[in-house]
Order: sequence, then C-alpha cells, then structure tokens
Amino acid sequence: MSGRSRGEPPKTLISQQYPFEVVLFSTDELRIRLLEVIADEHRLGACRLNGCVYHEGHYFSIVKFPAKEGQQEFIQLYGGVPYDPTDKKSRPWETYFDR
Repeated sequence: MSGRSRGEPPKTLISQQYPFEVVLFSTDELRIRLLEVIADEHRLGACRLNGCVYHEGHYFSIVKFPAKEGQQEFIQLYGGVPYDPTDKKSRPWETYFDR
C-alpha cells in the first residue's frame, strides 16, 4: 500500500475498506458531545480519517464504516443520512434538510 505524503492511504483504498458512510450535520449539541461521538465511532469501527464538507454556511461530517451495521447504529444514535461515495450524483449535504 502506497501512502500519500501525509502518511494517509489513498481515498480509493479508504472507500474500499469503509464503504458505508454517514453524512452528519455538525450541530452545537454534537460538538458538546464530541468525546462521546468519537468513542462511538471507535466502538463501531469507523475510519479514523473523517471527511468534512462545507455547503451553504453549514458544516457536515462524513463518517466512514466498514460494516452496514455500524452505519445503521450510528444513524440511530446521532441521526445523519447514509451516503454512497460511488454514486457521483449523490450529494446528501445539498438535500439534508429536505428530509
């Protein structure tokens, strides 16, 4: 496995190993509960390299899981919407508040 300059694996490899992703709106409540969120991410086997999207004045976190069960439990705990990075037209942060 060849790493990038910062020692991180390439995004394609991360997407292969962690195909189940959740887009989560970063609220003040989640920021206050950050240690709890991080502990649950670790418990559910999430990738330590989370993504982030800034869209129209809102920040969204993208949390990546190796199993669908982890993704579903995280959604039950904190909300969020499933995200498929292989679907190039999927941009859940654009329709997050329409749900």
